[in-house]
Amino acid sequence: MRLGVTLVLLLLMAPMLSAVSAVSPRSTTVWSGSVSLEEGYLVQSNQVLVVQAGTTILLGDGERLGVDGRITMEGTQTSPIVIESISGKHQGVVFNSTSNSKGSTIDNLTISEGEYGITVYGSDPLITNLVVNNADRVAIDLFDGASPILRDIVIDGGGQDLHGSSTTWRYGIGISSGASSAPIVQGATIDGLVTRGVNLWYNSGGLWNDISITNVTGATLAAAAAVWVEDSIPLFTNSNISNSDNGIIVRHISETTTRPTFLNTKVEDCQYRGILVERLDHSNYSNLQTNAVFTGLEVRGTGGPDAKTPGLGIGAAFDVNTSGAKVTDAVIEDNAIVGFRAYTTDSSTSLSNITIRNNGPESPLNSHEGAGILFRSSSWTSKGPAEVSGLVVENSTGSGVVMAKGGVIGSNWTITGNAANGVSFAEFHPRVDNLASEDNIGNGVSVIDSSNVELSNVHTSGNAIGLYFQESNYVMSGGKNVSCHTCSSDGDQRGIVVRDSIDLQLISTTVSGSLSEPALDIDNTGNLFPGIVILDDIAIHSTSSNYSVILDGVDAEISGLDLSGDGGGMYWGARGSLPSRISNSVIWDSPSDCIELVSHTELLADGVSLICDELPEIDQSSVNFTDSSLATRSGSTSTFSLSNNSHLRWISSGDVLTPQSSEDDVIADVMWMVDVHTINQNLLNIPLAQVNITFDEFESEVLATQPYEGMFDYGPFIGQRWTPIQGWSATNTAYVGCEYDGVHNDSEPMQIDGDKRVYCRMELDNQPPFILWETPLDDMEYSSESEIVFDARESWDLDFDTLTYSWTSSIDGDIGSACDLQSSNNSFFIANMNESEPCLSDGGHSIILEVCDSEGNCVNETRELELVNLPPVLTVGTSPSISWWGTLFLGQTANVTIDLDGTYDPEDGDLWCWATASFEADPGPDTENPGCPTEIIRSFIGAPDDTFSVSVKAWDGVNDVISWTFDVELYNELPIPVMEISRNGQTSADWVALTGFETFDPEGDDIRFEFHSDIDGLLGTGSSPDLPEWSGTLSKGTHSITMKASDTRGDHANQWNTQTETMEVINSAPDAMISRPISGTLTDSSELVSLESTGSGDWDLSCSELPDNGSGLLCNPLATTSSDLVSVLWESNQIAEPIGSNWDILTRLPAGDHTITLTLDDGSGPVSDQIEIIVSESAPLLILDSPVPDAQVYSNLPVLFDFRDSVDMDGDDFAVTVTSDLDGVILDSKTTDYWYNDYLSHGTHNLTFVLTDENGMERTHSQIITVLETGPVAVISGMDNGQYLPPGQEAVLSAMQSFDYDDDIVLYEWRIDGQLVSDSTTLNISFQPGPVRVDLLVKDSRGDTSVASVNLTVGSSAPEVFDLMVSVNKIEDGVPTLVTTTVRVLDEDGTTDIVRGELIAGGTSVSMYFYDDGTNGDSIEGDGIWTSRFSWLVSGGSWARVEVWAMDSDLVSPGAVHTVPIVDSDSGGLDSWVSSLGIPLLLITMASLTVAGISYRRMKMAEMAKDMQVIESWSSFDPRDMDEEFDSED
Repeated sequence: MRLGVTLVLLLLMAPMLSAVSAVSPRSTTVWSGSVSLEEGYLVQSNQVLVVQAGTTILLGDGERLGVDGRITMEGTQTSPIVIESISGKHQGVVFNSTSNSKGSTIDNLTISEGEYGITVYGSDPLITNLVVNNADRVAIDLFDGASPILRDIVIDGGGQDLHGSSTTWRYGIGISSGASSAPIVQGATIDGLVTRGVNLWYNSGGLWNDISITNVTGATLAAAAAVWVEDSIPLFTNSNISNSDNGIIVRHISETTTRPTFLNTKVEDCQYRGILVERLDHSNYSNLQTNAVFTGLEVRGTGGPDAKTPGLGIGAAFDVNTSGAKVTDAVIEDNAIVGFRAYTTDSSTSLSNITIRNNGPESPLNSHEGAGILFRSSSWTSKGPAEVSGLVVENSTGSGVVMAKGGVIGSNWTITGNAANGVSFAEFHPRVDNLASEDNIGNGVSVIDSSNVELSNVHTSGNAIGLYFQESNYVMSGGKNVSCHTCSSDGDQRGIVVRDSIDLQLISTTVSGSLSEPALDIDNTGNLFPGIVILDDIAIHSTSSNYSVILDGVDAEISGLDLSGDGGGMYWGARGSLPSRISNSVIWDSPSDCIELVSHTELLADGVSLICDELPEIDQSSVNFTDSSLATRSGSTSTFSLSNNSHLRWISSGDVLTPQSSEDDVIADVMWMVDVHTINQNLLNIPLAQVNITFDEFESEVLATQPYEGMFDYGPFIGQRWTPIQGWSATNTAYVGCEYDGVHNDSEPMQIDGDKRVYCRMELDNQPPFILWETPLDDMEYSSESEIVFDARESWDLDFDTLTYSWTSSIDGDIGSACDLQSSNNSFFIANMNESEPCLSDGGHSIILEVCDSEGNCVNETRELELVNLPPVLTVGTSPSISWWGTLFLGQTANVTIDLDGTYDPEDGDLWCWATASFEADPGPDTENPGCPTEIIRSFIGAPDDTFSVSVKAWDGVNDVISWTFDVELYNELPIPVMEISRNGQTSADWVALTGFETFDPEGDDIRFEFHSDIDGLLGTGSSPDLPEWSGTLSKGTHSITMKASDTRGDHANQWNTQTETMEVINSAPDAMISRPISGTLTDSSELVSLESTGSGDWDLSCSELPDNGSGLLCNPLATTSSDLVSVLWESNQIAEPIGSNWDILTRLPAGDHTITLTLDDGSGPVSDQIEIIVSESAPLLILDSPVPDAQVYSNLPVLFDFRDSVDMDGDDFAVTVTSDLDGVILDSKTTDYWYNDYLSHGTHNLTFVLTDENGMERTHSQIITVLETGPVAVISGMDNGQYLPPGQEAVLSAMQSFDYDDDIVLYEWRIDGQLVSDSTTLNISFQPGPVRVDLLVKDSRGDTSVASVNLTVGSSAPEVFDLMVSVNKIEDGVPTLVTTTVRVLDEDGTTDIVRGELIAGGTSVSMYFYDDGTNGDSIEGDGIWTSRFSWLVSGGSWARVEVWAMDSDLVSPGAVHTVPIVDSDSGGLDSWVSSLGIPLLLITMASLTVAGISYRRMKMAEMAKDMQVIESWSSFDPRDMDEEFDSED
């Protein structure tokens, strides 16, 4: 039953709910069921379209569902909305920009068979649970700043149908977003596309979350990619990409920003690339930008076995080309190509916490093709280079890290298990801290042809070579050294290997457990240029049989070398171009070698401990050991082996035995230092004393001046010398002398057998003090009366005498006593102290400081200084500011503020400041009232000219006035707008008042004003004397309200001053109110219910766009257009479908207790009102489309009875009976499945309709119909119009089919070619050949007539003659004989009118005339027997020949011939009489009787016809009445 009610209601409401073929005037349209749109559909800007769950929308080929207003698709998971094609490919749903902010929503929509799915131009629909199947071009296409919200999107397939035929690359795309669009995408599953899964272009952005893209492959006109980002800035979160040609491609093309951010992204099993970030212009490598940001990234399987086609990987799984990328927390693994590659990049690229493992092809051609990470051409710009931190590279098929040509900053690298080098730098500038490279097949760290290498905290282990440097700095370069700080090699095959590299620094380096020796191997023999290697704080702990350290061709500076353990030994062959040094080092020997020093031009060793059982060797070298020691492992004293002109200097060092040498050109010197202190009798060091030192041998005399400290270390000096020839010399003796102030002393001679200290004491007379004058410095300049500090407190005396100080100025004399704050001995004071009288005058002073001791010994020092009264320092600023060319542009009445905040007098004296214009007299300073304000505010009202200059001046009362001048140009000012805003609320329905009452024009000109909103446009305008004000309402949104003010001067046209304020106007919610009926209304299901919404509405609606200009509705009467699109929907809890969408609805409701809801929604959320209506069951409802009440019809037309739309509102079956008070039952118990018709008799009928349902409920309806009489209709039957009638055939015509719906025909008339021939209902007649027109006229009792006509064609025929008979069988020659000759003539058209004959006998011809008119012997008229009767008179011959023929106009029949024998004449007798006369008489008599009979019959028929004419002329009789009388008489 309920289903029946619903179906019935749907039928009733269909006209209200469907608006497919034309634009609905209502604001809301509802679709359900199946909607066919052959020509597409546009939701108008003032329209809301609601599509209900389960609706199927069919679009025509190339057509679309366009949206200018609001669309709401309310599909469900179990009953989605479906869009399909009628034929061909549709264009899907298109949101135009006019739909923006109108609250469109789509939920559970499936789109199939389309070229496009959903296209959005500058709009913001909410789309959830969308499925797009096989869209040829783009499933979701966004343009022009579109900002939709897309949730739970499924895109399955697309582009395959166009692949190979499309001439443009733009097909097979999932979601395309461009032209500043910024969608919010929350959940999208995209699979099986040809070109792009997600395609972003030109300044697009948005938030993209939970995106899953698979199987994007096959494009040939463009790169197929799961995600393509071009010149855009989106944010992707939780993305999964797999089995595509390319995973993510980011390309920077234009000047717009390209910087997508990817958070938690997974890219797997791509065919060519996993990720590519590039700049289209690869040649423009300057000023690169970070074009992509990745955090939480996984890339695996690129080009691998699970890719669409394995082995086709290109470049790298993650590729950066002429661009920049920031990658954090990434795993790049199991790719069949390079893991990460960066080509031509800079500081725009940074990697952090990156794990790269198991990458590279199975057998790469070279190590970099199987690298885990590869950098090439990474520029080190002013912003720095690329940065890589937290890097883990494992198990690459080539090298782990390869970086060439450029630079990088790195930290925390772990590189293990790679098939070639762990880290390779070539022509590279790395700065890497905390690098561990272990268990690589090649070197741990390899640096080749690189400079400016900065490595720190590097650890290698298990590699071929731990650290390898080759040609890294082959020339010395300032600040571009190659360094490894805090580096260690543990368990590498070899520790550190260096080839042809200088300016190399190994600092805090440890090598231990090297499997092969030497542990440290530096060979610079192939280097072309001199240079040094620095080894600082380096420890070698590796087992070796020969040398743990080999330096060959190396000039070096070594400090803190610890060469110890089971293996030691060091070979150091110098290049000899530069001096080398070694200090603070411990060197142990190996089982075979200690240290071998070769080719050192000068080696300075300081603090070196040699612990060697094997002798250290010095070959062709000059070596100085200072503070060093040499001993065996047991602690015994040892010595050196010298060769090849070597020279050993053993300075201030431990014991050494006699060197060993097999050559004579070697020298060993044991040398020591002499520390000389020059002191006086008070044991104080004497500054600047003279010292001389002489020796017994080997050394020259030393003459020197002691430093101010009075002590100095001299040497080293040879104590003993050993040569192979002379052995050890005697110990050398030194003699030290000193002299000061004429006093000389010599110390005792001393042997140089150790470091010595000598105190050379001199007994001096009392010496003058030593001056130490701190301030002021010489040649200083100070401002007048400046505060100056005089300080000589550090002066001292060798004799501990008390010192006194005097200070004398060449101008002021003794200033020490004149100035305040003196120390007790005048060693310190401050001149010109604040708040004290100046004690040091202005001018150039020679200041003499004299210091005297208590014994009267004095010393002095003179310094120059000057005190000058400096002119004021004038610092000027202005507001408004002065142009760069020196002109101040100022309004005619405006003030300029001259800022003198930085102006001061250096002497802090009186200061006068003022400003004067060039057209004014300079007032000068008021000498009695000094003053310099920080600001001078001036105006120039009344200036005689608009152009002049202003001078700002300062004077200190001493120096000349100083000034600074600038130009001024006055202009007529615009008014300054002063806008005040007041409002009575925050919504769009609240009033806003804008006033500018405080606005004025400085020159008093009339004011022009305008008020503008950036949303609503011009609000108000006016000019003086109108007050600047506006009040009204504003549309919802964030408004920039601007007041513009100007004056009415022509030169100020289009010039304004403005004041702008920002105002937030929130949405005015709609108000829903059901005004009628009242809640609780009782009715039945057949009654029309008027649902009214008076008082409802939304202030954001324009009244002009509502019915009746919004009468009775809430709306804005001042707005010309609506700023909201408000949907109106009436619903009942008893009905599945909406009731309607107009403001007022007239409808019927099915039986039940209804909760009626009115819902208004402006896109910000629905508001509603409800009432209760109780509806009882009802009898069937008659909906009568025909006949209409009081209709008038003609009796000749059937009456249409159409009550098919009648309905039982309760869904009951019912029948309809129709009766008439004139004709009785017309229809009996008919269903509403069909329409019916019937003829009614004329008259006024009272029709009664009775509808009875299956429950016996009955509804009766009555209405009047008037049936008007109509005229007769003539109908000719028997012959058709245009029919051919054979010649001679009788035409049978009938008027019996003529009719009159009033049954009152009283007259029939037949006319042949206009001649009346009959008045009967039938006509049998023959016609002459040719065309014939037959007319039938019928007339009814009211005199109405009707005429019918037929046109006939009667055929013609030629005559024939038969049966030629002659009344005699012989003729007597010469005897007149009455002969009757007959012939039968046949002519079907009856038109033969001449029959002739010829009698020929004896050569004589006689014409014969035949008649068929009943005369001249003819028996019967018109019987077709033609007769000739006359007397024959023949003469001669044997036969009389008769020939007869008939003529029909031009037609002549063939002749008929009869012969009669001619006999001689005789008497003949009775026989002769009978034959000659009797028989003819008999025949004549018979013919006469026949003709008489026919004539009588024709006469009687004529009399009867005359009688009928008389009868039919009696018009006072109804022929039907006469018929009835005749019938009754019968």
